[in-house]
Amino acid sequence: MIIKKILAGVTAALILSAMAAGTVCAEAGDEIVHLDFDDGTVCGFETYIEGGACELRNEDGMLAVDITSCGSLDYANQAYWDGFSLVQGVTYQYSFDISCSIDRQVEYRLQLNGGDYHAYVGDRIHVSPEQTHVSVDWTMTEESDPAPRLCFNMGCQDDMTQDPGPHTVWIDQISLTVKDDAGAAANSSEGGSEAGSSAGSLIAVNQVGYRPSDEKTAFLCLGDAAVSELCVVDASGSSVLELTAGEPFDDASAGCRMQRVDFSALTQPGTWQIRAVASGEEILSAPFEIDDNRYDDILKSTLRMLSLQRCGVQTSLPESPDAGPFLHGVCHDTPALIYGTDQTKDVSGGWHDAGDYGRYVVSGAKAAADLMMCFEQFGLASDDLGIPESGNGIPDVLDEARWELDWMLKMQDEESGGVFHKVTCRSFPGEVKPEEETDELVICPVSVTASLDFAAVMAKASVLYAPYDPDFAKTAMEAAHKAWLYGSQTPVGEGFHNPPEISTGEYPDTDASDELLWAGTELYLAGLPAEGKDMAGVEQIGEEAVSSGLNSFGAHGLGWQCVSDYALIDLAWSAHHVADGEAFAQLKAYGEQAQSCLTQYCSQLVEQAESDGFCLTLGQDFPWGSNMSVANHAVILAVENLLTGEDSCARSAKRNLDDLLGANPTGYCYVTGWGTTAPEHPHHRPSQAADSAMPGMLVGGPNSHLEDPYAQNVLSGLAPALCYADNEQSYSTNEVAVYWNSPLIALLADMKQN
Repeated sequence: MIIKKILAGVTAALILSAMAAGTVCAEAGDEIVHLDFDDGTVCGFETYIEGGACELRNEDGMLAVDITSCGSLDYANQAYWDGFSLVQGVTYQYSFDISCSIDRQVEYRLQLNGGDYHAYVGDRIHVSPEQTHVSVDWTMTEESDPAPRLCFNMGCQDDMTQDPGPHTVWIDQISLTVKDDAGAAANSSEGGSEAGSSAGSLIAVNQVGYRPSDEKTAFLCLGDAAVSELCVVDASGSSVLELTAGEPFDDASAGCRMQRVDFSALTQPGTWQIRAVASGEEILSAPFEIDDNRYDDILKSTLRMLSLQRCGVQTSLPESPDAGPFLHGVCHDTPALIYGTDQTKDVSGGWHDAGDYGRYVVSGAKAAADLMMCFEQFGLASDDLGIPESGNGIPDVLDEARWELDWMLKMQDEESGGVFHKVTCRSFPGEVKPEEETDELVICPVSVTASLDFAAVMAKASVLYAPYDPDFAKTAMEAAHKAWLYGSQTPVGEGFHNPPEISTGEYPDTDASDELLWAGTELYLAGLPAEGKDMAGVEQIGEEAVSSGLNSFGAHGLGWQCVSDYALIDLAWSAHHVADGEAFAQLKAYGEQAQSCLTQYCSQLVEQAESDGFCLTLGQDFPWGSNMSVANHAVILAVENLLTGEDSCARSAKRNLDDLLGANPTGYCYVTGWGTTAPEHPHHRPSQAADSAMPGMLVGGPNSHLEDPYAQNVLSGLAPALCYADNEQSYSTNEVAVYWNSPLIALLADMKQN
């Protein structure tokens, strides 16, 4: 019997891997959690602190929680444990022993570990110096959860009128036992299909599609199955092009035996699929389209994501009907408290950074720089991309970047010239829309890295915006100088760290040498003569940082933490586009150094891609935000191609785009709302509040380090490139960020223009 499988389906081996990653569905009588602390440790318990203060230790074979401050929230002190699963329809018995050195309330919970963190079972109980045994029978009525959290909240509870002072809570003999499994959800795999674990693609293609002239590669993951037929088919299923698979390749990143299939000969516009018959089974790829302007619409979608992330205003995208559920009212427009003072400051505007509503200078600078690169390097000057300012005579990518730049100007400290690191509330919100987060905004202290990133993008903006808004260009340059004076003369020390009461994104960085090179580069370039530029009063600074930075060049990067390649790209680009002669002799020399560094790095990326079954540039290490790394690599390769004409760089850049859009081991197109199989449950509060994924967002992608409990439970044991879960709880694989979208926008700009 021939079975058709659209896209990839799911290989049995990968289903079993995903199931085995969590706790196997237990039977009645099985104790799935047993923590007695008899080994002298805290048995893997950890603390989450939100304004309180506590420490864990083992005392006489019990978990001791020493509390010195209860804070103001019921969960200000939380002791928690992860590493189990709950199955829908199963009845459990949960029990523990507890006592306290004073009389007080404690809340116990087995809860969702993400989203609104609601409890599946829990209660507030009175505890005292006399040990109490707590036992509750309950049935899991919600969908199976492969990564819940067991926790005790010991912050400010209902019975407290004031902080009771230092005290200790003791917890022992924690047990979770299956009482009745007769009602267990059928085919449950600790979350089943809702677990969102990577399915694995049998025939992986770019699900958005290709241009006629593109090199086109599909990837077969059929193991040792004999392929008897392989072709491209049209909508009726008729073969239009016979294909031949390449030699089998054992791909370590995907953990499978695979083959590449070149179908570049297919150039006719239309909708197609790859069809294979292997061991008597017919398999179909996702459908894909071919046309000349294949990437125009997704470029608009990914750029409009930034418009939907705008803060401080009521959003509007009249040309984007699918944006409706994600438009929001005025938000975060109240004056923010400057941490450590009683002063407030207007810092409204900018973009919501990621899945939360914080606004961060270092990541925002990276995103703004990418949009300016769209204009300068990739030539994207379109004024009709469907953002609020479209049609105003200014390139849309500059308009969108301006929204962030105007906010960043507000983040500069007028007295020191340094730049405040971020503005957020004290903690992350729940699943609410932007205008529903109304807690006090707090501006966190100035940091060296924020100041230098700010100096870099403002200096660059002073050049690019001069033809459109000379007054803004002048303001940007003055602000860049002030930030440079602070950042270049202040030791980075330990870098930025959150103040004690703040638990939002930190973006720490203890090495500012790359930021110094970037800021010095942009200030140096902004001070060079140019056509139509009045050099009167122009101060040349930054050159010393350029010289020393190039001579001691370290790591490459286009991320928020390592920004060195922004300097290399702009030095090489500027040197490539100025005339020969004495006036630019030094720039030419710096440009040659920068170009040499870029060329060597791009050669390494191309070599890595050619040795990888899926032509990826990452190797076997997929970090948090790996899709940003894939896009960043592609941007560097695309610029190298424009500078040197090296075709291998252009091919590798395009293959990285194919990867992001579905030609990867998981079979996901990683941009929401695009392709046949796209993320539907991103860790993104507006999407969670709307119960629908905002379109045009690039999710973080596979994370082989498994840096959230959901990923640890569901993805453990999978190959690196498969460590992705389409679930809102998996913030380390399925969150979004403006600075992940921005390099994808730049890559799509290159595809549109070049």
